Amino acid sequence: MKYSRPNRSYTTESISKGRNVIILGDEFHHLKSVMRMKLSDEFRLFNDIDGEFLVKITEISKSNMLVQAKSFLRNSNKPQELTLAMCIIKPDRMLEAIKASVQLGVTQIIPIISERTQYKQVSRNKIEKSIILSTVQSERFYPPKLMPENTLSEFCKINDYDQIIFANEVEEGGNKIVNINKIKGKVAILIGPEGGFSQSEIDMIKSYNNVSSVSLGRNVLRAEIAAISTISCVTMLRKDV
Repeated sequence: MKYSRPNRSYTTESISKGRNVIILGDEFHHLKSVMRMKLSDEFRLFNDIDGEFLVKITEISKSNMLVQAKSFLRNSNKPQELTLAMCIIKPDRMLEAIKASVQLGVTQIIPIISERTQYKQVSRNKIEKSIILSTVQSERFYPPKLMPENTLSEFCKINDYDQIIFANEVEEGGNKIVNINKIKGKVAILIGPEGGFSQSEIDMIKSYNNVSSVSLGRNVLRAEIAAISTISCVTMLRKDV
């Protein structure tokens, strides 16, 4: 972490040099109560359109703070599209997987419901807060979109993806992710539930032409570890694309 840099915060408001911006809600609470920022303090404020600016606090009230953009720091950099389609697991472990996936560069998250999924929905408010925090911490500009819960069959029918990388725990060990010739275009990573997919689900997934079923090695990984491992591999393999 770069401790020498000023604190960083995200806003959906427009930013430009000299413009006043009101900070509300969770970001206001974090800056005032957690970071203990005071009148005249400076920090970095960014969004995914205008980029990042150095701003100065000019007013603080009980419910918000007013800041003025003093100088432009850098442009936003749009990442390559990468979707994490992950079966819903225990809330704390699901949250850890999402936090890590944001830091590793995913641009979209789809919670998946399969035959063995014990949980049918996610805590959207809690996850969206964590997405923003992880975006801020990892120096990213674009918070990933959290999509509605989707069944496995519905997800497989989406034809937007050039490639779906399926982390298949029963796949032959020789069929490793690093053996994929090229990862390009719009990519999705599919991670199964605790206990894995049923055989009928595996057969359905593998029936689609854009699916690459890969092994992550001999060890059986927890779902959140499988997600982190697969995202890391895909990011590395498409780095120079």
